Amino acid sequence: MGSSPHHDPMKRALVIGLTLLGLLLCGGVLYFKGKRYEVTITQNQIDAALAERFPASKTYLFVFTLDFTNPEVTLLADEDRIRVGLDVMLNLRLEDEPRNLQGGATLTTALRYDPSRQEFFLDDARFERLEIEGIPAKWEAQVNEAASVAAREFLESRPVYRLEARNAKTAAAKLLLKGLDVVEQEVRVTLGL
Repeated sequence: MGSSPHHDPMKRALVIGLTLLGLLLCGGVLYFKGKRYEVTITQNQIDAALAERFPASKTYLFVFTLDFTNPEVTLLADEDRIRVGLDVMLNLRLEDEPRNLQGGATLTTALRYDPSRQEFFLDDARFERLEIEGIPAKWEAQVNEAASVAAREFLESRPVYRLEARNAKTAAAKLLLKGLDVVEQEVRVTLGL
């Protein structure tokens, strides 16, 4: 049983087409492999992105509300992290008597790149300090826990920077984050394959 003559050209065309496609893909990967692209995110850009999401507020157990305002960013070159200071207002309602207690919080964050969205997010937020004067002892643990969860959520939920695709090279470079350095008043990001 031999193959019919009209099937051989179709098979041959399919094999040639798949081979060419494979060569094009390999060529593209080889072309972009090893190339690096630098992106600079300034402290002002991070400040502006955070200013858009604050003030932020969260209510817990119908007993207290936390309000976060005035984010202040400091880039920590020695740690390759970003410090964010926030003003905190605790509105506490005890025995139908409202109390407004003020304080501050400080967190440090890393920077995370999401290649599918081509966006950078603050990430891995760690509390350094939470100070609110006058919290009743029985609410202190709940307020501290709620404040840390809420502040992390507010900081990590929205991007602080988005890449713009200008050409095929930068579009391909968006696939992998190769390095990140905090230097003076900016974050320098290296992307590549």
